[in-house]
Amino acid sequence: MNEFKLTLASAAHVTGELINITRSSNKAYRVVVSEWREKRSLSQNALQHVIYSDISEYLISKGRKRCTPVWVKSALKNQFLGWTETEFTDLNTGEITNRQVLRSTKDLDVGESCHYTTQILDWAQSIGCNIKIPAKCEYRDMLNKQSE
Repeated sequence: MNEFKLTLASAAHVTGELINITRSSNKAYRVVVSEWREKRSLSQNALQHVIYSDISEYLISKGRKRCTPVWVKSALKNQFLGWTETEFTDLNTGEITNRQVLRSTKDLDVGESCHYTTQILDWAQSIGCNIKIPAKCEYRDMLNKQSE
C-alpha cells in the first residue's frame, strides 16, 4: 500500500505518483483521503511492551502461569482495539480470502496509541496492578499536553 502526505505543496507530486501507480497495472484502486496523523512513535511502542511485561509478571504472580507478555498483548488488543478484516492470498492456489485479525498497534496514530495505553493502565489499576510510568516519557508529555 502506498501512503502519501497530501498538502498544497505536495499535491503535484502526489498526483504524479498516483498516475505512475495506475500506469503500472490494469487495476482499479480505492483512494481514501483522511486527515494526516503521525503514526505512534517507537517510544510509545517501547512503553507499551514494558507495560505488557509488567502485567504479565503481575498475572503470573497471581497464579496465571500462561500469561506471557505476548499473550497479554493479544488479550489487551482484543479488549481495547478489536478485530479488523484482512485480505489473505493462498500461496498455492492464489485464492483470496478475508479473515478477522486483531487490530495492529503499528497502525495506531499518536493519539490513538496514547488512548490505548491509558485504557490499559486504567484496566491494570482496576485489578490491582500498579504500573510505574517514567516521569519523563512521551506518554506523560501527551497527557500533560491534553490537560492544558
